[in-house]
Amino acid sequence: MQQPFHHLARGIFIADKKVLLAKAKGYTNSFLPGGHIEFGESAKDALKREVGEELGINCTVGRFLGVVEHKWEKDGVLHCEINQVFEVTSNELANNTNPKSIESHLDFFWCKGEDLDDSALQPFLFRNLIKNYLSGNEDVWWESSLNYEIDEANRN
Repeated sequence: MQQPFHHLARGIFIADKKVLLAKAKGYTNSFLPGGHIEFGESAKDALKREVGEELGINCTVGRFLGVVEHKWEKDGVLHCEINQVFEVTSNELANNTNPKSIESHLDFFWCKGEDLDDSALQPFLFRNLIKNYLSGNEDVWWESSLNYEIDEANRN
């Protein structure tokens, strides 16, 4: 029986009270920049590598914001993930235009906090955490959907 587990590093880029999101072409959900941490790689190094691969820019990984655990179902298989989240900055990123991805399957866009639900940000637990963060809340994040029932938003 398959039991896919994903260990991810995610970054929060903020500009003008907007957060940078990514979307895989052909899908409705959006997600924070970043991706899988390779075996033996630190979360901060993974985030720098992933941002470079996705956007072709250098970045500075700053303060650790917290962890979000999440589960979802795909093709009848349960997936679980742990997202380590950090503040990220880059002077190579313009805040007045959507950055162009160097990976053909991704699009990036700036999203206002109040539009995170409409952008179908996943894991959905990030939505309130980011809204609170944009409002100045500096509490360390820890949220989990592991005890939630799988619903249509987490099944495809």
